[in-house]
Amino acid sequence: MAIPLERYIQWLRDNGATFDKFDFKTDQDGIGSVYASQPVEENETLATLPFRLAITEPVARRAFPSLHAYSCRAVMSAFVAQQKNLGSQSFYAPYLDVLPPKIMTTLFFDDDDMRFIENTALATATVERKASIYEEYQKLSKEPGVDNISWDDYLWAYCVLSSRSFPYKLIDPTKEDIPSEVLFPLLDALNHKPNTRITWMRSGDEETGTLSFVTGQPANQGQQLFNNYGPKYNEYDHFAIKPNFSQDPNGPIKLNLLSQANIVSGNDDPLLNYVHRQSAPDSLWKLMRVLVMNETEISYYANCTDASMLDFVGYRNELAMLNTTQSLLQFKLMNVKRLPVSRDQAAKPWQQYALMYRDGQEDVLKSILSMVEQRKQSVLKTMAQDTIAPNAPFLKIVNPEHFSTPREESSSMVMLENVTISLKQLLQRNPTFKNAVDQLFEDIEEEEDIVFMLALIQERSKGDKSKWHDFFNKTSLQEVDPQTAVELQELYSSLFPAFTDAVPDVFHPTTFTFEALLWADNVLNTYSLSNPLVLVPK
Repeated sequence: MAIPLERYIQWLRDNGATFDKFDFKTDQDGIGSVYASQPVEENETLATLPFRLAITEPVARRAFPSLHAYSCRAVMSAFVAQQKNLGSQSFYAPYLDVLPPKIMTTLFFDDDDMRFIENTALATATVERKASIYEEYQKLSKEPGVDNISWDDYLWAYCVLSSRSFPYKLIDPTKEDIPSEVLFPLLDALNHKPNTRITWMRSGDEETGTLSFVTGQPANQGQQLFNNYGPKYNEYDHFAIKPNFSQDPNGPIKLNLLSQANIVSGNDDPLLNYVHRQSAPDSLWKLMRVLVMNETEISYYANCTDASMLDFVGYRNELAMLNTTQSLLQFKLMNVKRLPVSRDQAAKPWQQYALMYRDGQEDVLKSILSMVEQRKQSVLKTMAQDTIAPNAPFLKIVNPEHFSTPREESSSMVMLENVTISLKQLLQRNPTFKNAVDQLFEDIEEEEDIVFMLALIQERSKGDKSKWHDFFNKTSLQEVDPQTAVELQELYSSLFPAFTDAVPDVFHPTTFTFEALLWADNVLNTYSLSNPLVLVPK
């Protein structure tokens, strides 16, 4: 047995700790573990530690009384680093000496290690977190008694706490709502394994009490013993989504809408939402509905203060929201799949763990994308069974009774083209018109929006013979912005009367009027989805 470990075990026993069946070992990767030196019975006490051996926030703050403005983690990191630097003069030296000199969290990753998590949420979080820790360290290092603690020592201490600490409420249950932590020598030697049946038994007060681990399952001699740290949240088994409103001309209005309707994520950043496997917070869907609002939708919802009104805005908005969310997730999936190194280069254990994490992220993303696709299919199936709302624009805020009535879903698969209007459909229904635009436009895809507007005007001219006549009849021309009218007048003048002269049998002057172009432009702006460009006529 190595001398530091012998010293540590003796220190524990001299100070009242008990652990009769513990056999401390180090595995091939240098990771310490605890094994049963004798058979362990169910409900047997594995270990007991007096609280006076613990490193707590009160102990740390007594050592640094001037750091009252700093967080628990900052003060405790400073204290652990200070005690480590004291060497044998520190009461906690036997414990600190057996801790790994390098805590292999991602905060200790070098450039080579970071390549294995490149393009993942973990990489971004690591960079941001390390920068935040360093910023706090720089402030701390100017305080009395902390100025002799190096950044490397502080980061090591910080990582010791992040990887080994327990909640302080185990010492003082009255502090349950206070975010404080504690280091328990001995008890932190057990590696973590989910679903391990173990009970933490507290006795006595915070000065003279103890904490014991009582196992809920038997173990054979030589079997590794584990601790279950409780329902710890894995902050990296998720994806962070934070929409960017900075490039949106209506960004300030949308942010104000989110604020007044109290659409917040509950995180420090109210716009930052975490998406997990098969689950996403309601705040994300509402936020995304606001993000994709077009000019018409935002004009109706700008003064909304009721968050429930954002449970559903309208079919166009819902499909746009799901499409945008899907695109964001697909972009993240593409990045996660883009590994900048070969897998066989993962020679270090933590690099192999990084690849396992990366594979897990890919799996989670695929699962979330499947969930979004299921939601989209549900919307399409409902649309297939629904009738057009009474009043345009077809929003819930305009038609509350219509959209509050439960709808049945279609029993069969519904494709987007089954419930929308596409340019392809319009051209197929009007072959003479299609031949005309083929002659007049060199590249229909390049001028898709213009051809779409002309095709809408042509289809509307059929009256009740068009399958979409209800939609056309309800979408009367709204008030037009003067600048938009000027721009459309320029477009109209570039098309007519030239098109009428070229194909008079198709482009009748009484049908293709300037007012008709204004109507078509309004319809396209109010009811369209992009990629692919289609209209949602409900």
